Amino acid sequence: MEELAYAAVIVIVATVAMVVWRREHDVRRAIQLEKEKIEVEERRMFGFLHGLGESLQEDSSPARIHRYIVDGVAEVIGADAGILYLLDADADQLVPVCQSSQTAPVLPLPEEILPIEDPEEAESHYRSYLRLSALDSKDQLLWRVIEDMEPVHVENLGDYEGFGDDPEAYHDGVSLLASPLIYGNKRVGVLAMTQHDGATFSENDREVFQSVAEQSAFALGSAIIHVEAAEKRRMEQELTQASEIQQVLLPRASPELSDYQVAAGYRAARLVSGDYYDYVQVDGDRYGVAIGDVCGKGIAASLIMAMCRSNLRGRAPENLSAASVLHSVNHSIFPDIRGDMFVSLLYLILERGSKEITLARAGHEPPLLYRKASNEIELVETPGMAAGVDEGPVFKRSVKDYRLTMEPGDILLLYTDGLIESESSDGTEFGVERLAETVVENKDACAEELVAAIVAKIGEFSKGMTQIDDITLIAIEKR
Repeated sequence: MEELAYAAVIVIVATVAMVVWRREHDVRRAIQLEKEKIEVEERRMFGFLHGLGESLQEDSSPARIHRYIVDGVAEVIGADAGILYLLDADADQLVPVCQSSQTAPVLPLPEEILPIEDPEEAESHYRSYLRLSALDSKDQLLWRVIEDMEPVHVENLGDYEGFGDDPEAYHDGVSLLASPLIYGNKRVGVLAMTQHDGATFSENDREVFQSVAEQSAFALGSAIIHVEAAEKRRMEQELTQASEIQQVLLPRASPELSDYQVAAGYRAARLVSGDYYDYVQVDGDRYGVAIGDVCGKGIAASLIMAMCRSNLRGRAPENLSAASVLHSVNHSIFPDIRGDMFVSLLYLILERGSKEITLARAGHEPPLLYRKASNEIELVETPGMAAGVDEGPVFKRSVKDYRLTMEPGDILLLYTDGLIESESSDGTEFGVERLAETVVENKDACAEELVAAIVAKIGEFSKGMTQIDDITLIAIEKR
């Protein structure tokens, strides 16, 4: 009996030892498998990061980066499918930009797809729905991801609010990982990965996913900056070309009139300007002089001014009425000018051998007239509304021809508001009075010297300040 008892004890001890050894072996084996899986994921992650860096160096086009991120991250964590959304901050929407070859069912099925019986057709419609659907509802799962700026892990989308309502239970067994993409405290978008058929993401998968999502956000941010920089360079090149064209449109020489000397100064605040001046030959003995200013700056203002120039040059020849020319300009631009824009214009006609000047003013700054005989400045304030405000009748009634005479030594100064509104460091404007004083101080200078003196005075007055508006001036001296 004792021998049997000893034998039973030995068997029991051996069995227990075998069970313990087996359990320890299984645990070690599971740890080894998990370790190998982690090592594989780490190698994939490093490979992904290396490839991401190469993609940025070789081809940083958005489409290539988007595809590499979706497919690369899915491979790293063993996901079945993925989709990438970018944030359109202006529209306040998440816009889908790339999805994997397999469908990542990150949105509930829309009602129009539910009646489709053919699974392949339904799948095709659902993929199109994902590709075309920008997300703008704060109640949607992916919107909450970017709003909270926290990653989300859903074990089974079929149990998530809004996803389990379809009769086909399409989202049952689908696991979701989603992470906000943040670059420099700026929200870029959302990256989402899914697994089907009841598979789920491990804790290590989630940690690796978060790491690669952070690097993806950096790559996307860098690509966006690269695209924006390229777009900025392109815009600058186009603006430079527009500026060069605009410079070509300005007069190359002053009118050839023996008893008048005309000189001009022009300085744009930006590459393109809304200021304009021109000399147009009316006939053999007369020249037209025009100056104008569009309410606004940049490309839009320069285009409006080009329209004014074209129309004025078309109507000025053989037309001895300055007002008639401005009437035509107003009629031409009114249908095309925006409601918040207008153009101030002044046009006058000089005649060889005559002291009389015909002038019309459409809302422009009143010119200064220096009288040599009295050594005083007159402000030529004729009536007239700006062009582009009224279609015709009111404009024609307000803008009329005005005639003035100039004696030898008199100077007529035309200018845009950018000159008198130039500011000093303490915020003081240059003003009409200071301009008039400068004219009187340089009363013995010729037209060219007077323009140079005024430009120098403005530069000294506004030293250290950024020019905020275009500056144009024309000096007309009667000989």
